Amino acid sequence: MKMPLGVKLILVALAVAVGAVFASRKWTEPPVQGVEPGQVEGDRLVLNIDGVEFPFRWAPPGKFLMGSSEGEEGRDAEAEIRHSVTLTRGFWILETEVTQEMYAAVMKTNPSEFKGENMPVDTVSWFDAGAFCAEWAKAARLPVSTSARLPSEAEWEYACRAGTLGPYYMPIETAGWIGEPTESGSTHPVGEKEPNGWGLYDMHGNVWEWTADGWYDYTADEASDPRGTTEGEVRVDRGGCWDSQPNEARSAYRGVYEAGRSSRFVGFRFVLVRQE
Repeated sequence: MKMPLGVKLILVALAVAVGAVFASRKWTEPPVQGVEPGQVEGDRLVLNIDGVEFPFRWAPPGKFLMGSSEGEEGRDAEAEIRHSVTLTRGFWILETEVTQEMYAAVMKTNPSEFKGENMPVDTVSWFDAGAFCAEWAKAARLPVSTSARLPSEAEWEYACRAGTLGPYYMPIETAGWIGEPTESGSTHPVGEKEPNGWGLYDMHGNVWEWTADGWYDYTADEASDPRGTTEGEVRVDRGGCWDSQPNEARSAYRGVYEAGRSSRFVGFRFVLVRQE
């Protein structure tokens, strides 16, 4: 059965229109945002999504001592065995916690109990944080060679320390928000305390920060790119929060939290890593 000429003309017109729409979208899509390695620790990279800036700092490949030293006040000797760790790949890490403005720009929602555009997003589960990273990578149009994800424990501590060996990268009073009453305290706008040597803010206090890793036991053996288990219901969080005691905000302190649980005490920051 032959197709009527009028129908053919309509189909051709539709095909042309659809092709024009796709060509227009391809032409007007923003370009992929380049993510090249930094030159020295603390180099700054700013990416943009719908006018919202996401500043990152460069953490180069390197070796550091992970865990706490003997005699450190508040130390958990079994959980924080000091050992040498080599990170073979550098990474970009967000300069602050993910703010509520950043989170809403990507996820179009704000689950936080304590509201404020420049305050860290809170009340996000580990799964929520992972979903954000996936959506952020799409929205930022990252190169396929680069992934956005939560930092490993080792990456987080390496970036937090920024070459330091003590319990904090500087005195806790100037580095982080801690010690507030649980009933009446709250988070604070990011970046109001002093940064570490690599330009990272709020690595101590304000909100606990999710890492990618489940719990694993340290040994004194040297390790390379260590990663925790992906099994189980808990994940490690780091840095302490606004109601933490000083020992909980130490660079080496390891908290644990149920991955599916969200609370006003926990937020996150993320890293950009070139895939192998």
